[in-house]
Amino acid sequence: MKVAIIIVTYNGSKYIARCLTSVFSNKYENFTVLVVDNNSADDTVEIVGKLFPQVELIKLDSNLGFVGGNNIGIKRALQDGADCIILLNQDTEVEYDWLAQLVKTAQENKKAGIIQAMLLLAEERSLTNNVGNAMHYLGFGFVKHYRERVDSWFHRSPFEIGYASGAAMLITREVLEKVGALDEKFFMYHEDLDLCWRARLTGYKIMIAPQAVVYHHYQFNRNKKMFYWTERNRWACLLQNYSWTTLLKLAPILILIEMMMLAYSLSGGWLVQKLKSYAWVIKYFKLIMRQRERVQLMRQLSDKEVMRHMDAKLEFTEVSNPVLKWIVSPIAEWYYKLIAS
Repeated sequence: MKVAIIIVTYNGSKYIARCLTSVFSNKYENFTVLVVDNNSADDTVEIVGKLFPQVELIKLDSNLGFVGGNNIGIKRALQDGADCIILLNQDTEVEYDWLAQLVKTAQENKKAGIIQAMLLLAEERSLTNNVGNAMHYLGFGFVKHYRERVDSWFHRSPFEIGYASGAAMLITREVLEKVGALDEKFFMYHEDLDLCWRARLTGYKIMIAPQAVVYHHYQFNRNKKMFYWTERNRWACLLQNYSWTTLLKLAPILILIEMMMLAYSLSGGWLVQKLKSYAWVIKYFKLIMRQRERVQLMRQLSDKEVMRHMDAKLEFTEVSNPVLKWIVSPIAEWYYKLIAS
């Protein structure tokens, strides 16, 4: 398989040399590397151009975000005849056989359209960073099995997950041609969740290859901007990917959760960001509906079939909240059982 590795950079001089050095030290040979730089203000571009002349470097005049940068790379790679695309974060380092393991998993699992690598913490390499993300039925996405011993996962065969992290994932050409690339409305956050949701709706499996090891310089950074991006994009995912029947069934729990989210954002000083997320959904509602039409036309599975791969329990990495644990999550779990049974 011909593989194109796409790395979107933005002020990544701290990481990019180590990332690319590890990429070019792997044992799989049939690959190319495309770096798309989002108008970095540091010397990222100079480092790539000087130390890695074999890289195809695209320098953008503005910051198009994670989504826009990757989509430019995806388009170029497909034009060049790539059989599959790898999205890889600039703040990662890879093991020598990571790419071979991802390709092997794709070849042995024909319905696997998207495959995540095993993400470990770069500073604590015996601990997991991400063993697949949880896709919650209310549109939330969060990391599962964070900071667990990798020993308990490493010897497992590839298995299905909720959705794959865009930090290190393989996407087959077939999936991209059938369901499209990343949704450029999103800019950043939830774009990987949305892509995996679309792929699953059309019958593809979303998997993880535990032996494809990637080290991630991960930092949990929940802030006002992240809250705004994730909340607005969560609603875009819900409106685009669920059927109207399912949205109607979900309406009571969605309204309840929104009331709780408003209270949470008010107490945390993030109310303005929450209100801005509603304003964005209203502004782009026509675009959301157009994407919805495309998604529903390509659908091959029912929402019930897709929801079997979704989580009902709400548990966010590094967020410990008794109200969430003892009130909100149990209500969400009860409602899931009510509509998914």
